[in-house]
Amino acid sequence: MQLTIQERKLLVPALIVLAVSCAMLGAYIYFLAHAGNTFNDFFVFWSAARELQRQPLSQIYNAADFQEFMRSLALTSVPLIPHPFVYPPVAALLFFPFGLLPFYTGLLLWNGLSLTLYLIAVRYALRPRTQMALLALLAPATVVNLLFGQTGLLTSALTLFGFSLLPKQPVRGGIMLGLLVIKPQLALLPLLILLISRKRSAIIAAAATVLLLVAASLLAFGADSWQVWLDSLRHFSGGLPSSGTHLSHGATIYFGLLGIGVNAHAALALQGVASVAVLWSILRVMHRHGGATSATVMICLVGPFLASPYALIYDLPIVSAACLMLFNEGQRTSFRDGELLVITAAWCLPLLVFVASGQAGTVAPIVLCAFFVLLLRRGLVSGSAPPLQPYTA
Repeated sequence: MQLTIQERKLLVPALIVLAVSCAMLGAYIYFLAHAGNTFNDFFVFWSAARELQRQPLSQIYNAADFQEFMRSLALTSVPLIPHPFVYPPVAALLFFPFGLLPFYTGLLLWNGLSLTLYLIAVRYALRPRTQMALLALLAPATVVNLLFGQTGLLTSALTLFGFSLLPKQPVRGGIMLGLLVIKPQLALLPLLILLISRKRSAIIAAAATVLLLVAASLLAFGADSWQVWLDSLRHFSGGLPSSGTHLSHGATIYFGLLGIGVNAHAALALQGVASVAVLWSILRVMHRHGGATSATVMICLVGPFLASPYALIYDLPIVSAACLMLFNEGQRTSFRDGELLVITAAWCLPLLVFVASGQAGTVAPIVLCAFFVLLLRRGLVSGSAPPLQPYTA
């Protein structure tokens, strides 16, 4: 197969990115082979699920007591980083079954199920060129999420399914977006978009999903768990402006502004302005194309990171999916100057964050803003985004 001039220019950078991604995947495999029972973010979820077997959920939101319980479970002499459990009660329903398993087994099952669902969602979004979905396995954001044992693959799959299904199967799309309530900061913008889309069946399905999850959590854990969670969340958010970990791994405008020394209240206000601008931009594209184009789906995938004040690099698998969708589209409609560079930067964003070190919190929102503007330009100016194709297995 003969390569075009554009493909030849892309070949060397693509091979470099692929090599680094494979190295990260190798590091993850090494971690699985040698880690045993050690600390990562899944250890927090697993510990919370374990403690739920003997304590009410409201007790787990007590940061000091929960830290002591995690320390009793850890089989390592390395001091644990203080890490409270701040997920809402509906998420505790999701984590509980994994607490019945040994840590290592639970981690493998959690990562395996999340990754499988994510790859299926990417395959669905890339139809009919579904073979490209395997590239998502090597995306830096995928590997970072697996290393952390985080929820990014799951929330990315739900978001991707939600917006991809919305045009043709609104009820299923609404259910998927409703399930995002397990991570409220990433659910807010998608649910607002859903409300404004006026797809009644999807809105009802999403609302019913949220209400059923909340009702189940009330039955399982009691109403006081929600009040205690809100109190713990206020305490947790109050410490974010001084948290070096969050500032160095943040992927939002809020964290970026904090990183350059902006006052926390001013940063939050500016984040609010950005959120309104993102929502307005998305509505413009929806008004122009409706919800049945890849342009609409892609900006709905990237928009929540610019609209939410809280998102970290392990939440970025959804951006990798948008990169594949845009690359797939660009191969049909050609790329403009600078677009491949922006796509590559967005794909490699977790690597850029690590390389940037102290300036990481600033790098992420800049790259995401550039990527979002690129998507808007394609959606508003070119109008070249093809309609989503019907899915065939």
